[in-house]
Amino acid sequence: MFTNVRFPAMLVGLTMIAAVPVYAQDSVKVTSARAYEGQFRPIQQASGGVGMRSSQRIFGQVKIATRESSERVKVTLMINTSLNQLEILNWSVNSGRCGSGSVPLMPIAQFQGIEMSTNGRGELDIPEMPLSIPPNSGALHVNVYRGGTGLENVIACSNLKLNEK
Repeated sequence: MFTNVRFPAMLVGLTMIAAVPVYAQDSVKVTSARAYEGQFRPIQQASGGVGMRSSQRIFGQVKIATRESSERVKVTLMINTSLNQLEILNWSVNSGRCGSGSVPLMPIAQFQGIEMSTNGRGELDIPEMPLSIPPNSGALHVNVYRGGTGLENVIACSNLKLNEK
C-alpha cells in the first residue's frame, strides 16, 4: 500500500509561510492622521493717521488634515472680508498662537495664494500640499496677509485646535 505524504507536507509548509508576520519597511514613517481646525478673527491694522487703528469685518474657517505620513496635508480654507476687490492674499501656518510673531513652517511664497473675489470671499481646497507638521508641534496658528508678508500685514488669524482622528 502506497501513501502520498507530499500533499500533507505541502499543506503544512504553506500554512507556516502564511503565518510568518510581515513587517513594514523601516524607512516608512507612519503616523496617525490629525486635523487642525480654527476660526479666523480680524487683526487690527494701522491706518493712515497717527495712532489710528481699523478693523475689517473678517470671518471664516480653516482645516488642515495630515495624511498617514506627516509630510503632506489637505487644506480647506474659507475667508470672508469687507475688502470687496479682486486680489490675492498670502497665508502661512506658524507655530505658537496668534500674534506670537513666529516664523512660518515653510516660506510664505510656497503657500498657494487665496484668490479673493469682488464679494470679499476667498477659498482654498488643496487636496495635497507638501507641509510637514510634526506630531509634537504644540500650538499652531494660520495668518492671512494683505499687502506684504510681515507681522504688520496680518489681517486675520486663526488659532488651530488639534482633533486626533
